Amino acid sequence: MKEKENQRIALTKRLLKENLLLLMSEKSIQNITIRELCDAAGINRSTFYNHYGCPADILNEIENSVITDLEEIWKANGAGQNWPLNKRIEALCTYLLENRSLSKLLFRDSDTNSEFASLLLNASHVLATYDQVFSYVKDPDSKRLMFTFLTNGAYHVIRQWLLEDIPKTPKEMGDLVYLVATQGWEPPSEAQ
Repeated sequence: MKEKENQRIALTKRLLKENLLLLMSEKSIQNITIRELCDAAGINRSTFYNHYGCPADILNEIENSVITDLEEIWKANGAGQNWPLNKRIEALCTYLLENRSLSKLLFRDSDTNSEFASLLLNASHVLATYDQVFSYVKDPDSKRLMFTFLTNGAYHVIRQWLLEDIPKTPKEMGDLVYLVATQGWEPPSEAQ
């Protein structure tokens, strides 16, 4: 009986997630009501409230599963063993392309202040990568500022690439972010 109940819960959650994404392709999450989501999914509102408080809770669960997927990809590819920044960005962009519809919905209404961006930019692989890239910087304030600059810049470059269908491969995107991250960090020379 317990297994059947678990299957029912999994089915309900899957229906809610699928229908939320369908509705999000038409309008922003802020404009989706619980009633229309339940109608689209074919469930009643009391069932919805057994699992979620609002549509944004479902979206948060979807976003967390994307971050989990990415963490697994990085872990499987040796990210913990000094996997270079360009390879990490390439893997991220490959994942985003393989899940283009979902990725576009997640990036469409988000900026670096959104919950999704925060999850993505503060994931352990990102922190480890930038720590590696900026290992030569000894001043903690400078390191923090450089980290902010690069994470926000990389996020928006990847977002623009994805949303505007810019014809660059994931490898080209990885190389581009790596180039920006590793070139030009030294102050200009005094003699010009």
